[in-house]
Amino acid sequence: MSHKLEKKDRKILAELDFDARQTNNQIAKKVGLSREVVKYRIDRMINNKLIYRFHTVINYFKLGISKFKLYLRFTNANKGKLEEIAKYFHDHNNTEWVVLTTGRWDLIAGFLVHNVNEFDDEFQDMLNKYHNYIQEKAVTTTLYLAHETRRFLDEEYNKKISKIIYHTSKDIQEKIDEIDEKILRILVNNARIPVTKLADMIKTTPRVIQYHIRELEKKKIILAYRVHLEAKEMDRIFCKAMIYLSNPTRERLNAFINYASSISGAVWPQRVMGNWDFELDMELCDYDEFQDIIMDLKEKFPDVIKNHDFCIVSEEFKLDLYPNAIRELL
Repeated sequence: MSHKLEKKDRKILAELDFDARQTNNQIAKKVGLSREVVKYRIDRMINNKLIYRFHTVINYFKLGISKFKLYLRFTNANKGKLEEIAKYFHDHNNTEWVVLTTGRWDLIAGFLVHNVNEFDDEFQDMLNKYHNYIQEKAVTTTLYLAHETRRFLDEEYNKKISKIIYHTSKDIQEKIDEIDEKILRILVNNARIPVTKLADMIKTTPRVIQYHIRELEKKKIILAYRVHLEAKEMDRIFCKAMIYLSNPTRERLNAFINYASSISGAVWPQRVMGNWDFELDMELCDYDEFQDIIMDLKEKFPDVIKNHDFCIVSEEFKLDLYPNAIRELL
């Protein structure tokens, strides 16, 4: 059941999407409410399952981690079998995103691994177990990934605060220690956890935790703190366009990426290498809006876009944006 969002709720969500680690008091001053009312509204959106979680955007490329996505189309697999396979991927420590979809593919599983051989080991294990059900498969590896703020929450308000966070496979690698690793594993799914609680879990002092977080931010390993929303609870669909590109010049490619990223419903635009070349993840009102966006892109970039496929997420089983992430502590 979806919930109609009031304007103040939208402004609160826009602030959380900009920086989920802000205090309720900081948000209250910006949206013109009391701290107590902000807390009440956030708690209500959590209880109504509109807010899925508060997550930390981690630049895992800087830590020598690569992102692969596996796309599967099945044959002779009923709903129970699909959910069994989704659970199989859900239980893997190295999977970050597992969803069932309608459209071109039936299931997408994202992996965070240190190299292609590590991914291939996971891939072969899956084939050995479920090869009788797999009709078609595709693999991409991510070269560039952007995290867009949700402009559609409040177009005018978001113009004042929106920002784009991105990371690429070209980013210079950094080293982290054991405390950094523990912080990242907890913070990735719990972006609003108090420093005192984080210190208790890691068995150190708040001052030490604050120092490590500042260093992780300074090194751009921690890029942002965001809110993850349930699209269905906003009367929206989460859809993915897989776009096959021609051979555009770098200038035209950059123009296409910048324009696609500016679309109001765009959440995760990403440049990939594999069966296709670009993926555009969007939270939209309906399929008609998706069609209008694709037509607009084709009209503006006929020399760039060769073809496209699409899928719509029907059920999300997992979203852990860092290996071995600790689940929510809400």
